[in-house]
Amino acid sequence: MQSGDTVDVQVVRDSVMNFLLAGHDTTSFSLSWVVINLNRYPDVLAKLRTEFRERLPGLMTGEIDVTTYEDLQNLPYLEAVVKESLRLYVTAVNRVANQSTTLSDGTFVPLGCGIMVALYAAARMKNVWGEDADEYKPERWIDPKTGKVKNVSSFKFISFIAGPRQCIGMRFALLQMRVAIAGMFSRFDLKTVEDPFKLTYDIAFTLPVKGPLNVSVHELA
Repeated sequence: MQSGDTVDVQVVRDSVMNFLLAGHDTTSFSLSWVVINLNRYPDVLAKLRTEFRERLPGLMTGEIDVTTYEDLQNLPYLEAVVKESLRLYVTAVNRVANQSTTLSDGTFVPLGCGIMVALYAAARMKNVWGEDADEYKPERWIDPKTGKVKNVSSFKFISFIAGPRQCIGMRFALLQMRVAIAGMFSRFDLKTVEDPFKLTYDIAFTLPVKGPLNVSVHELA
């Protein structure tokens, strides 16, 4: 938007509501899956806490209450942990065709047709993510040479869709999740009451954990 452009109040209102819903409401469901995955894979949790201890020790001692944006830039494995969980346990995304078109495989999509992207299946495509596509491996996001997070195309990591209609809450959601996980797991041990491998998802737009996610919380020594 440039200076002098006409502002459609309804469009602005709808965009703000979409931003808050996409970056806040669904974040709670995504955080649940991070908690479950860190319980399923204790080696990942141990590596994450090692990163906290070595790169941001104040987080472990309580000198730092909330991580800043600058702090988060120094925690690449944390970002990998969050992105890997979002890759495997992603919310549904749907769109409505604003014009009739024919897809590359010959499928005709009429104007007004609702379209849902199969993100859950896309995240497990071995020709895209490798033979271990269905496994939770945060290391796939880390460049072994630089130790930094790889710059993965949004057309590959499509949890937030790609292109001009990409989810406007993406950066907000990623920031929220990293701050929350850093704050929780740097000082507390969150253990799922139920076997984490028995926990599954419910069929819904936001792919929530089926049933309550009960955890026991203990302060780290």
